[in-house]
Formats: sequence, C-alpha cells, structure tokens
Amino acid sequence: MTDLQSTLKRYVNMRQGLGYKFQRQAQRLGDFVSFMEKRKAVTITTKLAVKWATLPHDCNASWASRLAAVRGFARHVASLNPKTEVPPPGILPPLKRAKPYVYSDEEIAALLAVALTLPPADGLRRWTYYCFFGLLAATGMRVPEVSTCSAMVSIWRQAF
Repeated sequence: MTDLQSTLKRYVNMRQGLGYKFQRQAQRLGDFVSFMEKRKAVTITTKLAVKWATLPHDCNASWASRLAAVRGFARHVASLNPKTEVPPPGILPPLKRAKPYVYSDEEIAALLAVALTLPPADGLRRWTYYCFFGLLAATGMRVPEVSTCSAMVSIWRQAF
C-alpha cells in the first residue's frame, strides 16, 4: 500500500468515525489516488485534481462534486505534506439544475379529474392515483417520499 493509499484509508476512517457515511466520496477518492499512482505522482496538485475531476471530458455534471471531494482530502493531506496544493473552490462550474415546474391549481384539478376516469371503473387504481397526486399537491412531498409512504401503508394493511 502506498503512502497516499494509507493516508486515504485513515482519512476515510476518520470521516466515517465522525458519523459521515462517506461511501461515494471514498470511492471517488480511491479513483483519484489510482489516477495519481498511474502518473507516478506523490503530491496532490491543483492541476492533477482538475485533470481527474474533469474526466470524462464530455460530462461536466459531476465535475464540481468530484473536485470538492479531492479538496477535502487535499486539506487533510496538506497538514501532513506542506507541498500539497488544495484546489480552490469555484474553478469548475457548479451543476446547473433545471428550474422546477409548479403546477397551477387548475392543472392540479384537471389531473385529479383525469385520475378518476382511469379504468377499471370498479377498481382502486383510479383512487390510488387520485390520492397519490393529491398527496403530492397538498404536501409538497416528492414522488419517492409518497411512494415510500404508499409502500408503508401497503405493509400496514397486510399486517392488520
């Protein structure tokens, strides 16, 4: 195990010991350490960190978060090796999220009306979707949250 790998292992153990899950970041940092070892680099530099963070070159959605993981690790390594460069924030563009669409009261009413027309006429499907969309609209919950809630209700019904 190289010095950088053992330092990474201690860093990950420290972060997880502080209560962070730190699984995705640990995987990314392992990839970064492998990237450095392939280039026979022993010191983290901003240039190397940016080069790794911008791979693959056609997909910039995760570049900033990849560099942020390296930044935290580099801060830790800098206390052990003063030659370590900590990449500054803001050198890569942040992820641009789409602006959410907010349905109007009329659109919600129309959606609920259509849900009540779903076949079969004597089944629960129409009422399930009516309640599902109504719950989304009334509470502001996200789809996975309502789905989890629905699954819990299903389990509760089976139990009782």
